[in-house]
Amino acid sequence: MSFTIQKSLGNSLFRFAVTRRRELRSIDHNTEMSTGPSGEFIRHRPEIFYSADLRQIHVPEVPPPRTLSATPFTASLLEGNRRLVNLGLMGFGALLLLLGFATLASKGSAGWVWIILGLILIGIPLVTTALKRRVVIQSEMRKHKEREERDARNRELLAAYTTSLERLREDPSDTTLAQVLAENEKLDLPYAVWADTAIGTVLYVGFSTLAKVGPERAAEVAALMDRSSDAAGLIAEDARAVKQALYSTILWHFLADDRLGAEQLKIVRAVQEGFGIKPEEVPIDTSSESQFERLRGVDHRNAPRCDSTVPLNLNEWCMHSTPIRLRDGTETTAYVTNKRFIVEGAKQLDVPVPKIDDINVDADVHFVTLRASDLKRALEFTATEPIYLAAMLDLATRLDDRPKSFA
Repeated sequence: MSFTIQKSLGNSLFRFAVTRRRELRSIDHNTEMSTGPSGEFIRHRPEIFYSADLRQIHVPEVPPPRTLSATPFTASLLEGNRRLVNLGLMGFGALLLLLGFATLASKGSAGWVWIILGLILIGIPLVTTALKRRVVIQSEMRKHKEREERDARNRELLAAYTTSLERLREDPSDTTLAQVLAENEKLDLPYAVWADTAIGTVLYVGFSTLAKVGPERAAEVAALMDRSSDAAGLIAEDARAVKQALYSTILWHFLADDRLGAEQLKIVRAVQEGFGIKPEEVPIDTSSESQFERLRGVDHRNAPRCDSTVPLNLNEWCMHSTPIRLRDGTETTAYVTNKRFIVEGAKQLDVPVPKIDDINVDADVHFVTLRASDLKRALEFTATEPIYLAAMLDLATRLDDRPKSFA
């Protein structure tokens, strides 16, 4: 079996199956990137399983206004500090109304006094609430025309800004950048309304330009993305994150295809250095690259060994130990042996490796999901090196399937 990794890559949710890492000498010297001009994954080996949910660039919309007319009458009647007063008046009025009907039945016309008084008490909250709603609705109607004019202008400005971003994706020239800047300065809408569109545009500009000029000119691509971010109005944090997302995509596409050899690593480092990205700024990418490198060439012939504090069975040996955090927050230690996956605790959990059906790693949060036929529910936990841990579990399943004389 193999295990799967999912990773968010800025413009897609990427998922791929991990098999045994090849020897470095078996990786060719083809320096073509595995990332296309739109940020798509270009698969070079047909046996690689992957899926990528490419996200379309979001089209921003002016948020609709909220009005009182959408508030139910009963909600207005019972809102705020008037709730108890209104309920008290209506309740007391209902009692007087019942008293009036009883008096009317027993003593005749004298009951009409209580009936009228009860109706008045019941009607006071209803009438006052209706009058207040009428005043508010009339006030909103007076503002409606002004709001419509403002929203219409915002829609026009947003449409012009969106059109300028579309032009930027096709032609990231100085003229287009100046137009984008001019349209962005006219916007009077919250940043959250249009930021996703701007981020997607800058990322697309980076991918398409890098595909044209090559990674050796990554510094120029980074400079263009910075100018595009400034023109589009991105805050510094998002402008930095979009460059990191491009670098992450380049790296992970090589990792997914197991094609990160010496020549391809030069491409990754050229992009990283050109974009001025330090390893500590992208800890997930840095750690993942290191974990994959540790797995290079590891198989049943040279499976690693480690010490274990838990008792092991005959012909059983420990391959990996690591601290983990279970979903309920419990921190403990897990062991991978050639026979079992062991989780320490008050009640030790043992999962025989032949029973393991599926292993999935969410690389964004170091989260591992393990499903096994003898577990009622999936075992979920976080680990410092989830990829290496999942690889050891995968290797253990293949070790256990081999003839016992080789175990």
